[in-house]
Amino acid sequence: MRALDQLAIETAVPVMTEQDLHHMRQANRDFERAVAANDTSAALAADDRYHAVPISAADNPVLSRIIEQLHPQLHRILRRKFSTLLGGRNTIEHHDRLIDVCAAKDARAAAELSGQHWSELGGHINALFDTNQFAEAADG
Repeated sequence: MRALDQLAIETAVPVMTEQDLHHMRQANRDFERAVAANDTSAALAADDRYHAVPISAADNPVLSRIIEQLHPQLHRILRRKFSTLLGGRNTIEHHDRLIDVCAAKDARAAAELSGQHWSELGGHINALFDTNQFAEAADG
């Protein structure tokens, strides 16, 4: 997902409109409200809307299809450990920073920032697997 999202961001930023940025901001505010309410389904839906903006703007059907195929697996992980992976302010703040960089039309910096976020999320997921927290949840 890291590489795919970076490609989508770098491709999208030069063609993103103010309306695209508005949709990202709105989705991030919805995400923030859902996190505060501990509403995993609403948070994941808002996060999907947020990330769908640059994916759509990138206008690459193959990229869109591959990302769409990976989402179910990612969602299974995020649903099981939502509070550990997404519950903090860091995702909301990351989203806000990414919007600012996209608005500045700095495609490379936006792609790097996106990659950092996915690397951090991947690290959290790996740590959960390393400590068998997924197996414990399945057994319990």
